[in-house]
Formats: sequence, structure tokens, C-alpha cells
Amino acid sequence: MIEYRCFRNEDPPRLADAWRAAALGQSAVQPMTTSVLEAAVFSKPYFDRQGVIVAVDEGRVVGFSHAGFGPTADRSAIDTSIGSTLLVVVVPHTAEQAIGDELLRRSESYLQERGATRLIGGGNGHFRGFYLGLYGGSDLPGILDSTPAMQQVFLRAGYRNCERVTVLRRSLDGFRVPVNRLHMAIRRKTVMHVIDEPERRSWWEAATTTGVALRRYELRNKERELLGSATFWDMQPLSQSWGVVAAGLLHVDIEGPRRRQGLAQYLVAEAMHDLAEEGVALVEGHTTDANVPAAKLLEKLGFTQVERGTIFEKPAE
Repeated sequence: MIEYRCFRNEDPPRLADAWRAAALGQSAVQPMTTSVLEAAVFSKPYFDRQGVIVAVDEGRVVGFSHAGFGPTADRSAIDTSIGSTLLVVVVPHTAEQAIGDELLRRSESYLQERGATRLIGGGNGHFRGFYLGLYGGSDLPGILDSTPAMQQVFLRAGYRNCERVTVLRRSLDGFRVPVNRLHMAIRRKTVMHVIDEPERRSWWEAATTTGVALRRYELRNKERELLGSATFWDMQPLSQSWGVVAAGLLHVDIEGPRRRQGLAQYLVAEAMHDLAEEGVALVEGHTTDANVPAAKLLEKLGFTQVERGTIFEKPAE
């Protein structure tokens, strides 16, 4: 008889055990530890124990799901109108499908009780409140194709594919900044500023990246006007399990009137060169099928696809 309940203070070691036993693929931190979960999940200021549903079989945790919310438009608070079940983790078990289905059902109930009118499956750049760097790489990728059993949990519950996410990587071994007239013209007219541990630009960014080493590259003209920025982070502890030093590209922002002038490619290329000089061996970035400019940018810089994921959405009843 499987017992389902919400998170308790004594659960972290057993949740870490369940994570290690589950088939979560190469883009999940292994071996998982209590301290890693504490840093990336339980210590968040908006963590709600009611949002973590735990499945227990004769005293052993055999699965858990975690539901949460994203930020308001101004990123100053939590918005409970849209809720996401970030993960449904189940260990090998004779009732594995039934456990996953019930965990998701209870997660949905939690989200709806708190006002969610739209249900999402998986996290992304918006829903990255938990598990950044623990599952999916440089950002949350929805539910990865390498965890098909987890994808099936959402499909059985009536979710549909909402958005496809592509995970891309670029080795920095031998990386060279492109040399062309456009880049040379940009270099003459701009100055690059490198900021380690930059001031977080919103409450949400501060909450989601606390404990994460950020590096921001800002491109300014000679009049010191900001043209754009690119933010990377040190992908620990996931990259440690790969045996390399890796940086994750979180976002690239080019000021509206400055777009389509080659600034993004110049900015990211210069940043990657600097990271290589600092000993970073690999850079990872995520794009969605809808974000064609981002995909083209990474393709031009030599990134290649290594994984795909899906953001799911459940149609309103």
C-alpha cells in the first residue's frame, strides 16, 4: 500500500536516495546528496513543503513530485495563476506508472488549490525556481527526451506538447572569436565590461541564483550606454560529474533599438573567449523552437544539439 503525503523535515536524505535510484539520464546530477538538494531546493525563500508530494512504500521513499510557481511580470513576487509540476521522480517499482500518475494528480491539486488556472509540466527559463543545475543543464529544459518515463506521466494525464527545448553545447578547446568586418567595427566602437557576481536585477533573479556564481558581460559604447549583456553561470555541481569546467548561458539581452546589428554574436563570442581564458572547457545554452534568432546565434558560434526536452501544458477543462 503506497502512502502519499507532503514533505517532512526528515525527508531530504530519502529524497536524495530516490533521486540516485531513478533513471534521470546524464543531464541530472549524480550522485545526489542532501546538501545539494538543500542548496538548490529546500533553502529557497518560497519553498512550500505542501508542494512536494512524497510516495512511501513500507517506509521507503519510492517517488516524489515537486510543484511550484513562476514570478509576476515585474519579478518581484510569486504568481500563482500559472503552476508547474517541475519533476515527477519515481524509482524502479512494480507500480511505477501508478505512483507517477498519483504524484502528478496530487501536484495538480496543490497548484489548483492555490489559484492556478493553467498547468505546466516541466520547468524552463521562466519556471526555474528549483533544480537549476540539478536537472537539464544550464537551465530547466522541460522534461527531457532522455527521461521518457517521466514524459509519459504527463502524456497519460492529458498534457500536450507546448514547447520544445533544445540543449546545445560548444567545446571551447581551440575556440576563436570570428574575425570579420562587422566584428572589427563593433570592437572599435564598444567596450566590454566583465562583472563577477553582478547585482541581481530583480527579486526573482536573486532568489533563483542565490549560491550560484554568475558572470555578466556588458557591452557599452564609448558614451557608456548599455548596448547589451550576456549572463553565464558556473554549472556546478552538474559539470563536476562530467569532469569538465562548464559555463551555462542563462540569457542574452540586446537593447531593443540595437538588435539585428550583430551585437549578440559579438558579445557572446567575446564572452566565450574570455571564459576559455579562465579555464572553462564547455559552454551550454538552451533555445526553444520558437526562438529562431537564438538558435541561429548559437549555430553560428558552433554549438551542437545534445538533448531535447518538452514543456507540457494541460488544456483547461
